[in-house]
Amino acid sequence: MNRLKKIVFCASILSLATAMQAFALVGIGVHYGMDYTLSMKNTAGLGDRVTFDNLNLDLGQGAGSVLAGDSIPAFVSRSDFKSKFAVGGKVYIDVIPFIDALELSGDFGLWEYKGVINYPSSLKPASSLNTSNFADTGNFNYTQEELTLQNFGLGYMGLKNTPYAKLQLDLTVRKYIVRFPSLLKILNLYGGAGVSGIFATPVLSNKLVQDVINESAQGTKSINSLGTDVLGNSSIMQGVVKKIISGLTQPTFGMHLDLGLMVKIPVIPIGVYIDGKYIIPFSKLDPSVDIGGMGFVLNTGIALAF
Repeated sequence: MNRLKKIVFCASILSLATAMQAFALVGIGVHYGMDYTLSMKNTAGLGDRVTFDNLNLDLGQGAGSVLAGDSIPAFVSRSDFKSKFAVGGKVYIDVIPFIDALELSGDFGLWEYKGVINYPSSLKPASSLNTSNFADTGNFNYTQEELTLQNFGLGYMGLKNTPYAKLQLDLTVRKYIVRFPSLLKILNLYGGAGVSGIFATPVLSNKLVQDVINESAQGTKSINSLGTDVLGNSSIMQGVVKKIISGLTQPTFGMHLDLGLMVKIPVIPIGVYIDGKYIIPFSKLDPSVDIGGMGFVLNTGIALAF
């Protein structure tokens, strides 16, 4: 009889231990992600016009041939926006009364595109000028400068073109929808919602170029000087790319909806998960360029559960 009691006692302890291991109090996960929130259209024609504060260029063609800063035909173009990778991790506290779990996650993504500045290097012969509109782009010969990492010998996480980086931090309140089987909880389907903070590098734009070169451009009097001394000056234009990679300087806040599945075998402290989030930013990710921001992020990862 004593032997039977020992067997029952040991079985009860084992069952209790197994049940306790069916869920985690604390979990840490790492994942690979696919971010579908971002998109950026190629610019049309020569690109978006670059304006210059308090700058007037005399084309030397008589009356009406002085170009003010907002009519100087210099442009930035963007094309071939591509995702390179997205990785992240999370920490969560499980089995919280009423809400079940609280999760803090982070996702870092990297993209690149071809950034270019097209600037007028000289005026075409007088016989071919549109004198009724000296700002006509057809009046100028153009030079193209690639604003890329490779062009200036800069390094940034192995990229060659113009980079774009985004860090997203999510605080999520989760509720379990299904846990099967009820005792062992091997399959765990959950849903939730929370707040998001998004930090990103700036996109190549008129404003970004202005911020870097406006001081250098002051005092410029001619198209040739603007091209040779400013827009064609590698050390000055390198500063535009350095500004892009100087840090995650564009903060945006928003919310997200979450739906996920975790598979975890009892006793073994490792599980696999798939998280799908729909991101809803409250404002534009970049004030000067439409780069999207709303959409799905899908993560697949491994969690260590304690």
